[in-house]
Amino acid sequence: MIVFLRLWWPVILWSGIIFFFSSYPNLNVPKIMKWQHEDKIYHFAEFFVWGLLFLWRSLRLSSFKPGQNPVIERIFLMLFVGTIFACIDEFHQRWIPGRSFDRYDLFADIAGIAISMVFFSLFKKAI
Repeated sequence: MIVFLRLWWPVILWSGIIFFFSSYPNLNVPKIMKWQHEDKIYHFAEFFVWGLLFLWRSLRLSSFKPGQNPVIERIFLMLFVGTIFACIDEFHQRWIPGRSFDRYDLFADIAGIAISMVFFSLFKKAI
């Protein structure tokens, strides 16, 4: 358990931050750009960071067999876990006063995860 926490603490911490703000009743985020759907940018950004953290920490995994493509497997693992987390995050908002499930927020979350995968794949040598 200690090894797991030592490896994944950034992802766990960021997941907790996301979940904390999702659990905040009647959250009114200040509008910076005065755009009607500005909250989608925030959803995209928080899951973009989550995806980067997940892929960064997954570089430490050594459970892959020789001959396999560990980068592809890590990306699919991140997409799978990230999509489940995004669904749970949106779904739990149904019970938070002033919040609701929004499929467009979910799409923005998943888009953030997907774009983080592309960004990570392009720049992983620098990381």
